[in-house]
Formats: sequence, C-alpha cells, structure tokens
Amino acid sequence: MIVGNIKDVPDNISRYPNKLRQAIEYLASTDFSKLESGRYVLDGETMYANVDRYMTRVPDSGLPEAHRKYIDVQYIVEGEEDISWCPMNPMLREDAPYDENRDIVFFKELVAGNSIVMKKGNYAILFPNDVHRPCGSLYDEPTSVTKVVVKVAVDAI
Repeated sequence: MIVGNIKDVPDNISRYPNKLRQAIEYLASTDFSKLESGRYVLDGETMYANVDRYMTRVPDSGLPEAHRKYIDVQYIVEGEEDISWCPMNPMLREDAPYDENRDIVFFKELVAGNSIVMKKGNYAILFPNDVHRPCGSLYDEPTSVTKVVVKVAVDAI
C-alpha cells in the first residue's frame, strides 16, 4: 500500500509506474464537483474511475475485501473516513469465494489489522495483497464522503 496527499504529487509522482502516475494525475486535475456519481472510462478496461458519494459506516462494520485484477487508487474528494487494512495472509478466512466478474473477494475479518485515516486530498494505492475495509466512520455518527476509486489493471503495470 502507498498513501499520499494529492498536493504532494509533483514531488513524488515520478517514482510510480506509468499507469499509476496517470491515475494520480487524473485525480489531481479533475474537478469532481462537476461529475455525477458513476463510472468514467479512462483507458478502456485498463483504467477507469468510480465516483461515489455515500455515508460512512459504523467502525468495524462491513467486510474486508481484496481484488486480483485491479489496483485501487482511492481518493477522498470531500469528507473523511477510516480504511482498515492488513496484508494478505493465510490466517484470513473468506466470507464468500472470489467473484471474478466483480473482481472481489470478501473476508470475515481483518487479521492483525491497521487503520488509515483518510481526509480530503488523501489517496491510498491498494494492491491485490492489500486487504481493506473502506468507508468506516471516524465518529459515532456516519458522515458524508465523496470518493473516487481509480481501478488500474494489474496487467498494465
């Protein structure tokens, strides 16, 4: 996993592979307040963005997930949330088998999990070995979040 802030992009973007640089440049240069929620194709099935507006969940609710075909570049446009995370490991127990059409596998719980506070302008690059539970509330009450997830095909890296 890589975590950063969009304001630091000029200083650190050169170290990323080309497709990840393109994803972050897209996030840095797009006014998401003018885009509706939905899917935006950036490079066919190689790279696309999902714009989503939602309310966060109670902490530790929802199932941890991982992907095999795509890397997630999760970017907070407005609001803040907790992303719980752990590395893929043999102690994880699947909640349901991998769904190839949706490129997702859910797990019953994180094993030796950590938490990342994501605020406006933060991004997290989550690779297939990064099991994550996004959308967690930092507070007792759910809060509003606008998030963009750019999906980058692993094969394109």
